[in-house]
Amino acid sequence: MNATFRTVLLTLVATAVLALAALAAFAWSGRYGIGADAPHSAPVTAFVASVRDHSIRARAAAIAVPADLSSEDRIRQGAGNYDAMCATCHLAPGVGASELSRGLYPAPPRLDRVKIDPAAAFWVAKHGIKASGMPAWGKSMGDEYLWNMVAFLGALPGLDAGKYRELVAQSGGHSHDDGEHGDDGHDHEHGADHHDAVQPGGPAIDPGAAAAVAVVDAFGAALAAGDLAGVKRMLDPAVLVLEGGGAERSRDEYMDHHAGADAAFLEGAHVTRTNRTARASGDLAWVATESTIHAHGVKPQTLASSETMVLARRDGAWRIVQIHWSSRPGGT
Repeated sequence: MNATFRTVLLTLVATAVLALAALAAFAWSGRYGIGADAPHSAPVTAFVASVRDHSIRARAAAIAVPADLSSEDRIRQGAGNYDAMCATCHLAPGVGASELSRGLYPAPPRLDRVKIDPAAAFWVAKHGIKASGMPAWGKSMGDEYLWNMVAFLGALPGLDAGKYRELVAQSGGHSHDDGEHGDDGHDHEHGADHHDAVQPGGPAIDPGAAAAVAVVDAFGAALAAGDLAGVKRMLDPAVLVLEGGGAERSRDEYMDHHAGADAAFLEGAHVTRTNRTARASGDLAWVATESTIHAHGVKPQTLASSETMVLARRDGAWRIVQIHWSSRPGGT
């Protein structure tokens, strides 16, 4: 090794050591802002995005995509899982930004507005993405259910709010097998929120009422989104609505009177469910829900709310035949 080459090599090594030391000192100093409310610099953003995109592309290349992703059954079943597991971050037709989606960085894409590559979507849903808020659903869901959700993602950009709610209501709610880590190898079906399976201080939700629970959740979401056409579709024509000491005795009467005011009240409100019970018997089901509502309208207020809905199965679909709403100030 001649002197010139040795000098160049030592210079390169020394430069690399100094660069690593400077990087370590910068990291140790705490000067780099790690808060989710301050974006990375443009070079860091570009580097991370490039690493992410190339990593997903390389791993998705070997995935065989099922030929039946346009199947109505796949799309319908995937709708319930999307609504329960994804819509809070990735949103849905007719729904504005949620508290969670506003606070995530990088911001999750609105999947109702973009076309997805099926293989890449399957890989991301199964394995997640580090340090992004995207979980690895493959730890709790089997591949067949993940592909159903991918099928729904393919159809999602073409849906309006009403059709989205209809598919969710028909889906049977959130359901999946236990993937690689199941405890009994059987399917599990719950309502739109899988944390409702067992409620503190109350009995488990009857699995036979899962589809009815999904309709109740879809109705609430449509009302909060101001989707009155979707609200109307889920009500029986002879529905009885008991609210504020009064009664409305048909769907048309409710839609003409209190539906708009109820939607306006719920717009932007934060609803925290505290308890739920549900039962089904033949073609009848009831769903009782207790919540705390933080309303942010002209007169901000916090309410403790109780809701009871009775549903009847009409031509294979659940329809709401009675609603009873009551509330009191304080939220306790």
